[in-house]
Amino acid sequence: MKIISQIETPSGESYINFEEHLDKIVGGVIHANKKFGLIKNDGPAPSCAIVIEQNFGINALLLCKDLKNRYNAGTLDVAYAFNMRDKNRIAILSDLITLKQLGVKDIIISEGLHTLKTIFPAAKPVYDIDVVGFSSIIKKEYPDFGFFNLGVMVGASTSMDFFKIKKLGKIGIDMFVINYSGDDIDKNIINHIKSKGKSVMLYTKESDIKPSLEKYIEKGSELNVDGVIIKILDEKSNIFTQY
Repeated sequence: MKIISQIETPSGESYINFEEHLDKIVGGVIHANKKFGLIKNDGPAPSCAIVIEQNFGINALLLCKDLKNRYNAGTLDVAYAFNMRDKNRIAILSDLITLKQLGVKDIIISEGLHTLKTIFPAAKPVYDIDVVGFSSIIKKEYPDFGFFNLGVMVGASTSMDFFKIKKLGKIGIDMFVINYSGDDIDKNIINHIKSKGKSVMLYTKESDIKPSLEKYIEKGSELNVDGVIIKILDEKSNIFTQY
């Protein structure tokens, strides 16, 4: 199991300052993985992973490229995350072509919050395509996109979640990311995913980790997942920069 951080691109900060905070986050993630015995303290420089989520401001595609260029190969794995809301399929395919040219092969998709649950409740969301349709495009319709390792964010507590997971499994996605904040979770769903040879990650916001990161890691171990993705809400002061 491993700990991965996820961070949104900032909207109101200089690129240089953001990258300074990002360096601290990467170092903190490596330290946290060592602290909980998830990677060894000795040996070569450990590999670390970070997920970059597109937000207003800095272009996440360019940030992914910069991170790949600045860190030695094998020391930082960069993944790109976005939601299907407000992006039509032309924009999505354009992003995929760019990501492939940049050599970013790990992507995570979700259907995103409805605008009523965001700071723009009056906006009208656009859902040109859902995660099932998008997964089919990558895994079945466009052979060139076989380059990507595709992760999809899902729930794991209802029968509808289980139905969607089975559909995505048949399509052939590579990883399931379960949105989990400590509520009830159906272990049968996780066991089903693992029985199909797929990776399973837990995803949560930093603010939902209670009572401690150590307890959250223990819960992940009990559920037999492959890792946890923790979304950072403040790149300046967070659970990783405190190390």
